[in-house]
Amino acid sequence: MSVRLLALASIRHRWGGFAGVFVAVLCASALITALGVLFESGLRAGVAPQRYAGAAVVVGGRQAVPDEAGIEVPLVERVPLPADAVGRVAAVPGVDRAIGETAVPVVVPGAEGVRAHGWSSAALTPLAVREGAEPKGPRELVLDAGLADRLGVGVGDELPVAVGGVPERYAVTGVAAAPEGVRTGRQPALFLTDERARALAGRPDQVDVIGVLARPGVDPDELAGRIRAALPDLDVATHTGDDRGDAEFLDVGRARSELVLVSLSFAGTTLMISVLVVAGTLGLSIQQRKRELALLRAVAATPRQIHRLVGAEVLAVAGVAALLGVAPGYGVAHLLRSAFAASGLLPADFGLAIGPLPAMAAVLLVVATARIAGWVAARRAARTAPVEALREAAVEPARLGRVRVALGWTCAALGLGSAAVPLFLPGEQAVAGAAASALLLVLAAALSGPRLVVAAARLAGRPLRAVAPVGGHLAVASVTASARRLATVVTPLVLAVAVASVQIFTQTTVSAAAAEQADAGVVADVVVSGEAGLAPAVVDAVRATPGVRAATPVVRSQVLVRHLMAGEPQISPYAAQGLAVDGLDRTLDLRVSQGDLAELDGDAVALSVLAAETIGVGLGERIDLRLGDGAQLRPRVVALYGRGLGFGDVTLSRDVLAAHTTTRLDQSVLVRTDGTAELGALADRFPGVSVLDRAALSAAGQTQRDAQSWINLLALLVVLGYLAISVVNTLVMATVERSREFALLRLVGTGRRQVLRMTRIEALLVIGIAVVVGTGAAVPTLVGISLGLTGSPMPSAPPLVYLAIVGVTAVLGLLAIGIPTRVALRSRPVEVIGAQG
Repeated sequence: MSVRLLALASIRHRWGGFAGVFVAVLCASALITALGVLFESGLRAGVAPQRYAGAAVVVGGRQAVPDEAGIEVPLVERVPLPADAVGRVAAVPGVDRAIGETAVPVVVPGAEGVRAHGWSSAALTPLAVREGAEPKGPRELVLDAGLADRLGVGVGDELPVAVGGVPERYAVTGVAAAPEGVRTGRQPALFLTDERARALAGRPDQVDVIGVLARPGVDPDELAGRIRAALPDLDVATHTGDDRGDAEFLDVGRARSELVLVSLSFAGTTLMISVLVVAGTLGLSIQQRKRELALLRAVAATPRQIHRLVGAEVLAVAGVAALLGVAPGYGVAHLLRSAFAASGLLPADFGLAIGPLPAMAAVLLVVATARIAGWVAARRAARTAPVEALREAAVEPARLGRVRVALGWTCAALGLGSAAVPLFLPGEQAVAGAAASALLLVLAAALSGPRLVVAAARLAGRPLRAVAPVGGHLAVASVTASARRLATVVTPLVLAVAVASVQIFTQTTVSAAAAEQADAGVVADVVVSGEAGLAPAVVDAVRATPGVRAATPVVRSQVLVRHLMAGEPQISPYAAQGLAVDGLDRTLDLRVSQGDLAELDGDAVALSVLAAETIGVGLGERIDLRLGDGAQLRPRVVALYGRGLGFGDVTLSRDVLAAHTTTRLDQSVLVRTDGTAELGALADRFPGVSVLDRAALSAAGQTQRDAQSWINLLALLVVLGYLAISVVNTLVMATVERSREFALLRLVGTGRRQVLRMTRIEALLVIGIAVVVGTGAAVPTLVGISLGLTGSPMPSAPPLVYLAIVGVTAVLGLLAIGIPTRVALRSRPVEVIGAQG
């Protein structure tokens, strides 16, 4: 009989043991496929154009900066184009018409997210005037039909429109609508004259994009190439087809970048978990077949034949399971997309890129992992002498191999060393090293598992025997005799506790530190914020209010910093704020440790201590920085501060940062009063303006941080779901295989309840080991991360959350052991012995 036929016969005969391997591989394939789909979508998915559907080509500034690896890091602000570029594009052969487009966020009572556009840009959209006429004067506008219906206004009515909180009244001269069934954009739109739109944007010499209408018969891609050639002095991107959506919706580029980061951040952890789970499941499956493999060795099977047999079995089971896991993987990807859209990471209309590459990669990775794991698991059975193999099939060997012990100690040393890196090295590199320590410590526990199980059994033996004389004695004896089997069972539970603790408590630690810094850093009494920004007139009104001692306008954006990390060039995004320094000491305390914020000017920057350590610069040195719209700056570091988590790692002059944002408006004003200022009236004078106290500001900041945490937790829940399935799968495999043992116990007089009590005590012992070891693996990691990010060795770990992790682990363990045990005990012992004899 060939090895392949023998392998298939073995699978049919022992399908119960291989079912566990099948489930582990199928789930791993599904999870890796899902992450692969998200990663591919982060590279090439997006949103189809809506407002720009009528343009053959859309020309815009390049909204990303490529790093050394070729991955594009997005710019969060609109990269503008000079207004004179419109004429240059119009002169390109094949262009029928070139239209400069500028969008202005406005506040209209009764609607959210409204944008104002110049009327000429309506030619790029499917909209046409359905009623009335186009705007002609500076106080006239046209509404899209959806917005008009929502507001209940029509031609001849007046509508208040506020820019930066400053209201003006406009006459509605027309209502524009698209043909039936055609989408016009997820953002409500109103149209002003082109001159008025550019004036409200605050940059009449610039446009956001240039929409191009092509002459009949002109290929859009060829026309895009001619346009790029006509603008050699500008760093432009030309968009055709569905890529036009990237120019229309800036959030698409940011969403793609976030999707890549999220998928990559979980890919490494997922792959490591998959390797450990699949390897552990295969190891348990082969361990349960020790007697069979020993008999094969006894009848002259060579080590090579044993490896070929196991390899053929693994490839057959893993290959089918990996292929069947692909379809659920695409389903999981769609569920994650929906969850990410609900949490705000992705636009609601963001589509996934569905292709074969994620499935192919998942199948190859999982099958290769299973094959290697099968080879490793079969090594002992293949190399052991036949007589020794038969003896080990009856009684587990007491000692672990020297190589395994050495690897266990090595992983433990590397894990503890990685966790301690923040003690010796500064910056985010040290935090990344600490984050990797948990899996190394879990791997050390898996390699040393039998020793840990025996030690725990001996430690708990006396109290267990005292509490339950029969069940406790049987449980301790069973655990001690089957340490290798139980060590395989403990590993996925340890993984679940460690991964959940590290991921969740890292988020709570950062969130708690950020909230504490924000609360302690804002020394202002009141914060004035704007739904669509605050115009200078609003800031002036705040300062002119009687009783106001100091008012600090704040602009927020994101900057890119080019620096070296581990000797390699890298581009890192950092949250940035722009501050006016006048009266800053009375409204904000960033806890400056070096330098002086008063020196912030057009050639200066202040950094958080963590960012400075990561970038590798000190006071007086210069950094390579790109502002939100791509403008390059090389400012001098004039101050270092400690509250970067609460306020952002980069602080610039307000005028410098605001000039390179899309709206050029302030986001908020920090106000210090003498206690008599009446600022509540500002909300009545300026639509979209809110006046908050310090407590409300802290709550709003916490809401934003919680939203980011939920994005990470959503992906974590999927990984933990896989771990939960793996835990149940492994425990069921281990328990079902013990039906002969249970039958023997019952034949020698052990009662059914005593067997159940024995397995329940075993389960509690296994869960206790997993919780202690998993917590022990997580604590050094969390201490290192907390030390690196906050300077404190005490992470924030809410007790109720930790108890929930332990509780879920305990429930999974008890159910996964208890239910198969009850099923096994339903059969008559004599029948079980006869069937397995």
